[in-house]
Amino acid sequence: MNRVYTFIICCILSLQLHAQEKPTVIASCSMIADMCKNICGDILAVDMIVPVGGDPHIYEPTPSDARKVSSGDIVFINGLTFEGWIGDLIENAASKAPVVTVTEGIEPIRSDKYQNSADPHAWMDLELAQTYILNIKDALVALYPKYENEFEQNYQRYQKQIKDLDQYILSEVKKIDQQKRVLITSHDAFAYYGKRYGIQLEALMGISTESDARTSDIIRVSRIIKERKVPAIFIESTINPKLIKQISDDSGAKIGGELFADSLGEEDSDADTYINMLKHNTDVIVGALSRGEIQETKIDADDQSQNWLLYGLLALLLIGGLLFMASRINKT
Repeated sequence: MNRVYTFIICCILSLQLHAQEKPTVIASCSMIADMCKNICGDILAVDMIVPVGGDPHIYEPTPSDARKVSSGDIVFINGLTFEGWIGDLIENAASKAPVVTVTEGIEPIRSDKYQNSADPHAWMDLELAQTYILNIKDALVALYPKYENEFEQNYQRYQKQIKDLDQYILSEVKKIDQQKRVLITSHDAFAYYGKRYGIQLEALMGISTESDARTSDIIRVSRIIKERKVPAIFIESTINPKLIKQISDDSGAKIGGELFADSLGEEDSDADTYINMLKHNTDVIVGALSRGEIQETKIDADDQSQNWLLYGLLALLLIGGLLFMASRINKT
């Protein structure tokens, strides 16, 4: 019996040692991390800096992030000012790992208002995602040429999935009436999506979530909702939904659902991978704008929590009143 236990322990230690020996890929955010996982397969370990649900625009790196970067063998970033803090983090980590910008070769959407300001959200266009995964694959092959065949096979398989989803979105968006093809969100993260799939984007805030919505933006969006008879507007997973809720209350447009832009969703959610995220967004947008389908969001959950709290307080007051009356009756 002891030999069996010894054998099991040796197997576990061997697996742990093998896992530790895997080179580590570091990605700046969850979308890029998921792309890397699809190209790497089980060959390399993949970790990310900004956790799922975090906002890379305003993320503040921690000492553990510096340790993570310093221990990584290659670092993948989006660039285009998406992770404005990443340069300092890599420098402070004293990392000698190659840093690969996955948007290299993409012609970005430029701001009409601010010079030298590029929109970093190129992953929202699945055609441009082909450049992302090609850059990832080529960088991994250059660093680990012995795994070239595996990386290439994974790349080809993943590329097909991305192309299939691209065609799916192009087809689905056509189901929305032309007049109602208006996507209203919190911040300007869907310009690439709108350009590729034929939807007019109207956002309350700019490209970065650090910007604030101005009164003129609120007026502009409210006017468009009225003129185009837009039935639904959308909140985003990483942004406070307060302004969108205000627009909804004032205009009568429903909140169609929650979209994911700067982060994937939690594990086992409808947006837990890059492909699932884009499909989820499309299904929510098309469902709300073409069929009036409304998805439950965190606003609904918050409202329900507030309602239960109110009901609880009312119940306590009622019980307290009854106990007070009972005590007065007993005294008499």
